[in-house]
Amino acid sequence: METAYCSTQSRGVLTMFAFCLVVILLSQTDAMMHCKEKSLTQRFLDFALEQKRAYITNETEFQRRCDIFQANLAHAQVLNKPHNSTIYGVNKFADLSSQEFQDLYLSGYKSARWHKNASDASQYLGSQMVVLPPDGLPQRVDWRDKKVVTPIRDQKACGACWAFSVVETMESMYAIQYNTTPPSLSVQELIDCDDNNKGCEGGDICLATRWAQANGVVSESKYPLTDHTDSCKKVPASVPRVAVDSYNCTSYTGKEKSMLALLASRGPIAVAVDASTWHNYVSGIIQFHCSNLINHAVQIVGYDLTGEIPYYIVRNSWGSDFGDHGYLYIKIGDNLCGLADEVSSLLVKEKTR
Repeated sequence: METAYCSTQSRGVLTMFAFCLVVILLSQTDAMMHCKEKSLTQRFLDFALEQKRAYITNETEFQRRCDIFQANLAHAQVLNKPHNSTIYGVNKFADLSSQEFQDLYLSGYKSARWHKNASDASQYLGSQMVVLPPDGLPQRVDWRDKKVVTPIRDQKACGACWAFSVVETMESMYAIQYNTTPPSLSVQELIDCDDNNKGCEGGDICLATRWAQANGVVSESKYPLTDHTDSCKKVPASVPRVAVDSYNCTSYTGKEKSMLALLASRGPIAVAVDASTWHNYVSGIIQFHCSNLINHAVQIVGYDLTGEIPYYIVRNSWGSDFGDHGYLYIKIGDNLCGLADEVSSLLVKEKTR
């Protein structure tokens, strides 16, 4: 597919060539029949240069991507009309069609509740755990302030959001429980070795949590991230691991106050969501245009009740150049984006096989 990034070796040549190409592209108004406005073509060209798109030297593909860019801008304007708490517009996905975005970034979540092989679903989609802080619910909780949240990762076109969100939650819980800096654990080990899930083709946070309980996860330095599904590599039994000690995987639909209490008293959680409209997300608090057709998984690292619109602090795995440095915000209540439908909370322990 021609939306791929340019290789590192070609970037210097491409950048020099692109500046020469600007004049040519902008002068070809007859050829640019679909991207009719010169200002729009310039804006798209700036976007393509900034994102280092390979198709910038391919006039046909450039035109096609400009059409998609224009359609996404029009859609973002529609999303922006009813309110001003969220800004939709140009992000790094602005040249992808809705179908391409779905295929690349939203095809990786396979809920075990509907999975044919999940006959024992009732064993881990258990009863809800309600934890209330002794001093009442804090008005604001952000576990990033406690320095127990690891840096933003980028799953790229690997549909392993399920693995990223669970491993990130394990890292945070280790830091909280052991009063230390969070370790960097191997997402790739789950991608390759969790045979209950399907690597980059998709998986479920509850199944991933169960696998991490049975097997533990080594450090990322021992099993580096490739963002591809590879064969499972055997790591020596002597290598230290972090394992899930106990966990609860359930629904908080209609009980989001209990979900807030869990965030406040225990720590970050992994949740399944509907990220369909995140295609055009730039910043702000999502409070409309978000359904519950679950297709993605993320980590929630806190919440804020102090403003006019209370919101969750959501950590994504699409890189730090998405949203607010890798984060986005979703209004609390009404199960927006389906984020209360499937929630995984856990405790961890050190383990050697």
